[in-house]
Amino acid sequence: IKKHILFLNFRLSGTKYGCGIGGCGACTVMISTYDPVAKQIQHRPANSCLLPICSLHGAAVTTVEGVGSIKTRIHPIQERLAKCHGSQCGFCTPGMVMSIYALLRNHAEPSMEQIISALDGNLCRCTGYRPIIDSYRSFAREPTCCQLRGTGQCCLDQEECVCSSSTGDQTHSGLCNPEFPPMDPTQEFIFPPELMRMAQEQLRTLIFHGKRTTWISPTSLNELLELKAKYPKAPLVVGNTSVELKKTHHDAYHPIILHPVRIPEMYVVSSTDDGLVIGAACCLAQLRDILMEAVPKLPEEKTKIYQALLQHLRTLAGEQIRSMASLGGHIVSRGSNWDLNPVLSVGKSVLNLASEDGKRQVLLNDQFLAGCEHADIKPKEVIVSVLIPYSMKDDFISAFRQAESQKNALSIVNSGMRVLFSPGTDIIADLSILYGGIGSTTLSARKSCEKLIGRQWNDQMLSEACKLVLEEIFLPSSAPGGRVEYRRTLLVSFLFRFYLEVLHGLHQMVRTVYVLGFNSKYVYAELSQEKMSALVMLPSGVPQGVQIYQDVDSGQSPQDPVGRPIMHQSGIKHATGEAVYIDDIRPVDGELSLAVVTSIRAHAKIISIDASEALRVPGVVDVVTARDVPGENGKDEQAYAEEKVICVGQIICAVVAESVTQAKCGAEKVKIVYEDLEPILTIEVTICLLFLDAIKHKSYITEERKIEKGDIEKGFESADEIIEGELHVGGQEHFYLETNSVLVIPRVEDKEMDVYVSTQHATDVQELVASALNLQSNKIMCHVKRVGGAFGGKITKPSLFAVIAAVAANKTGRPVRFVLERNMDMLITGGRHPFFGKYKVSERRSLADDYFWDRLYIFFILLKIFLTKILLGSGYVKTKFRIGWGKKKGGRFHFWLNLVLTIRQGKGL
Repeated sequence: IKKHILFLNFRLSGTKYGCGIGGCGACTVMISTYDPVAKQIQHRPANSCLLPICSLHGAAVTTVEGVGSIKTRIHPIQERLAKCHGSQCGFCTPGMVMSIYALLRNHAEPSMEQIISALDGNLCRCTGYRPIIDSYRSFAREPTCCQLRGTGQCCLDQEECVCSSSTGDQTHSGLCNPEFPPMDPTQEFIFPPELMRMAQEQLRTLIFHGKRTTWISPTSLNELLELKAKYPKAPLVVGNTSVELKKTHHDAYHPIILHPVRIPEMYVVSSTDDGLVIGAACCLAQLRDILMEAVPKLPEEKTKIYQALLQHLRTLAGEQIRSMASLGGHIVSRGSNWDLNPVLSVGKSVLNLASEDGKRQVLLNDQFLAGCEHADIKPKEVIVSVLIPYSMKDDFISAFRQAESQKNALSIVNSGMRVLFSPGTDIIADLSILYGGIGSTTLSARKSCEKLIGRQWNDQMLSEACKLVLEEIFLPSSAPGGRVEYRRTLLVSFLFRFYLEVLHGLHQMVRTVYVLGFNSKYVYAELSQEKMSALVMLPSGVPQGVQIYQDVDSGQSPQDPVGRPIMHQSGIKHATGEAVYIDDIRPVDGELSLAVVTSIRAHAKIISIDASEALRVPGVVDVVTARDVPGENGKDEQAYAEEKVICVGQIICAVVAESVTQAKCGAEKVKIVYEDLEPILTIEVTICLLFLDAIKHKSYITEERKIEKGDIEKGFESADEIIEGELHVGGQEHFYLETNSVLVIPRVEDKEMDVYVSTQHATDVQELVASALNLQSNKIMCHVKRVGGAFGGKITKPSLFAVIAAVAANKTGRPVRFVLERNMDMLITGGRHPFFGKYKVSERRSLADDYFWDRLYIFFILLKIFLTKILLGSGYVKTKFRIGWGKKKGGRFHFWLNLVLTIRQGKGL
């Protein structure tokens, strides 16, 4: 459900657009369906940016407006989040509300672990998660206070607590004080009776026709197999978490899409003598719940693979994705970073396939994951269910993953490992090791495993295994994804952890044998404390804390806010989705949408711009270039590129159309001819070549600046020691959740314009727009009511975006809305930029006793500062490298800190 559908058709602007790929949770809504067999209503959170609207037939969709509003009734979830200071910019807040709302509709009194898990898929860049967790702690079935030392009591009741010395003028800011009204489930909206009746009626095949795609939802397995035989290339879509990403990033559209969610066979859950059979359409959240219920009921020796899967299912993606993505989709998409596939493979899972020709089984092994033809699914086949076998007594199965963060992040490297010993021994009878994140597909160390069969499980085997794996799983220095050495280290790191886990398991098994009164000829020493530390999984835990603040004096004026824990002025509006951001402003009469055409070259002359094909796209009104700027085309940076482009992502021209889709389509049709010039690619090369790159090309944003004291050459000549070094601080994306957004509305008289913009520097916007239109500044009215996050990333760039939109509005005489999508925003803006510095310091020992022990004294200094333009691109047609330019205050501070610490270390201080 794209934001413009909710906005234009239903006037619902509370659901926000943050990333478009289901990663931030700002667009979370609740999907409710009725199961006529179980006679239950199911509620689940979902990322609306990934939800095909056709998939919602028979479902009820609840947005943040349906939870509560200022005009009707503020829901307790919204009230507590606002009053507990759970919002700042407020852009992520509606998504937070919806995630917890869906949880409470399913679990009226959730545990704290469930609350934290429900927020896995929601990002917040400014508030921090502690106040958000605190606000929802009040819904948990456990006590909501600090639980001092696990006593189950509030620390305010303990004599030994940190606040025991508090006086009567101090207040505890925890949630022990029950000032909030309780949540009343009877006041929630009921599931629409007409949808319940519809679910109980006889099912009929649904077919939806679009301009490029036909959506078919069959009602039986036989019908699905007939459709798959007729349309063998048609994908089966359940949660759309994979197909949508391919469409977004690779423009991969499918003429026919099959939606198998109403076929009972694909939701089967049964237990057999061999293991558990799980329907391919079951979502990952259902798989987690099924395994969590099954594990306590089964003997421990049978559940090793289930426990390994649960380890990943607790951290894989966010709750919204887990509630949408299906087991079959996860398997068949075969993403290298997909965490479950290596574990399912080493566990000898079996795929139950069906087609018009009959049924068959395929082993989910490394050859299947590699896409080998003889082990793959045939085009006319579908996965009906998956058999996940029980593990055996002498089995050891483990799952590993390393990601940027513990939850809601793609793994850098993941792995599944299994070893089977000959009964009663530590001799390897079978061994499987699979890695994901290393290549384009999941890779198996098959040859290494074959060489290790028959070996004893000891340190010598480990040493040889590490060597064999590194030789077989080869990563070239130019491997996609970078971090080659780190990923190679993870290969052996996972293997070492697996070795220790198995060794510990063998020790426990032998220990159990002795307890039962039997003898074993194998003895395994208990692991040392140091080695055991490698097996300890760091739990995320439940955040706990107590805040004490001083109450204001009773005589302080009520109008004086200092010292008072006052709620954010817009906190309630944030939580209800009624806070209006730029893209929430309702469309103005005659409004056009704008899309930009950006450079795909790092440094090149613009030979020609051909917009003829773009102008023939239905709905396209005009194409705007630098020639249409009446005044100054930007200051430090050009708004529209003129004669040449100086970085990948620089804006060349803009297409304005009646809708966003038409504008994007028109932008794709613009043809630009380049003549490549030599690019300047890195700061390091610039410095190392004595500025031969940047200085030779005079590629400065500002003039060279010097800070000089004393005779620097004399200082180095008389030095007893010279210390030299360099420091590189990498760049960073600001990742404000609200992307750059502008709405420009021309007024009727005197060429005046209203500019609604998300910026930290409204004056700059006003001045640049006025300069570009060759008007006085008082003709431009700049409106900034709120900004959905910025962090320094909306100081200068929004001014250029405002110029681009204002020039288009000036040319067409109509209002223009320009809202960047996440990928385009990150491409154009550049983020916080890299910093590279080199230093050379001289030391005179005769002065060390006087100055060095106590302080650093600089007798001679020559400091040169350059702001260089780095034109980062590639000689290849498709480049993955891009950068803009900017300031790096943190980098400069880190540079000087590193310099002082280096000197201190050299002196042994």
